[in-house]
Amino acid sequence: MTYSSLLRSFGKNVGFAGLGLGLVASLPAETGTERAERLLTALGGREAWAKVNFVHVEAVHDQLNIKEPFTNRIWNDFSHPRVRFEAKNDAIDRRRVIADGVGAMSRDGVKRELTAEEVAGEAKWWEANLYRTLHRLALRDPELRAEAVGDYRLEIFLKDGRRLNWFLLNQRGEPHQFGTWDSEQGGAMGPPASNGSVKYPAWGAVPDGSWRYVIRKFVTAEAVPADVDFKNP
Repeated sequence: MTYSSLLRSFGKNVGFAGLGLGLVASLPAETGTERAERLLTALGGREAWAKVNFVHVEAVHDQLNIKEPFTNRIWNDFSHPRVRFEAKNDAIDRRRVIADGVGAMSRDGVKRELTAEEVAGEAKWWEANLYRTLHRLALRDPELRAEAVGDYRLEIFLKDGRRLNWFLLNQRGEPHQFGTWDSEQGGAMGPPASNGSVKYPAWGAVPDGSWRYVIRKFVTAEAVPADVDFKNP
């Protein structure tokens, strides 16, 4: 079962008057740091995201290859790769956990250990997770570098030069699209919702329409709750 990214690009919006005159307004030039600041401000602010060390997300997913919508839950420790996934409806019950370099899964009651390759894949998902990147940007993590590309794009790079994430931001700083690593395919992001502490895109969808989701619960914390089981699916 795959849990992952989002993407692709929007063209420029041109006002009616500008279209009639053949004119396109240009945005003021900005640095990557300034663009990252706009993103953080649009999603609740640097101070708020700096305090987020753990996120629990509960969303309703629709996939073409699964008949009924299902509830997808994720518990994510930002300090090191510890994640719990659950996807459930009346027909499916699928769970996956990783912690301390190992992992396990349960697919409709059948359990097995994850292979090293599967654990690495989940750890890569964790490393490029949207909310974890927002947290690291809020902390001004020296391992990250922000770069403004064109009028709307923000790219985040690791110290070794690999691209971690990219965003397309509107003029309010809200993300319209999001991608991970070197992929140029991912999905769209909905307008921000709020949990009272931070803001987050309320929904998402991939370009080919094969899956979409709407977030129903978004819980953040400064410390990982002690009752989250990252070992047993």
